[in-house]
Amino acid sequence: MPSSEQKPSGARVALPRPVERALRSLGQDISTARRMRRLSQDDLAQRIGTSLSTIRRMEDGYPGTALHTFLGALQILGRLDALVKVMAMENDTLGMELVREQLPQRVRRSRRSKPRDHRPPIAKEGGSDVHTDDLEGF
Repeated sequence: MPSSEQKPSGARVALPRPVERALRSLGQDISTARRMRRLSQDDLAQRIGTSLSTIRRMEDGYPGTALHTFLGALQILGRLDALVKVMAMENDTLGMELVREQLPQRVRRSRRSKPRDHRPPIAKEGGSDVHTDDLEGF
């Protein structure tokens, strides 16, 4: 039976197993990283600005631990940037694929619109616009 989170109303909510495993694994990894840096749980708690019991619950994978506690621990341990990089939009292959699926196959010009010259005027000579493909000054 999956562990549950105690809600303020007294109701219990079961978490999906992958979420439980991820919380437990993240807590264990934070614990390992903390110990590799020779920090006690109390030291980490003081540096984050939280209680010792909160650090213990976080390292045990307790689902009620606030996200900012995990992020604060990662920041103290020098691992916050790694999490931010993992979550960067360019690394979201599923999200990018979903966006690509929504792109139109082709874009057509409406029948009413006539072709336009999208080149901006460069200079006025004798009252008319002059277009040039050369980049002057470069």
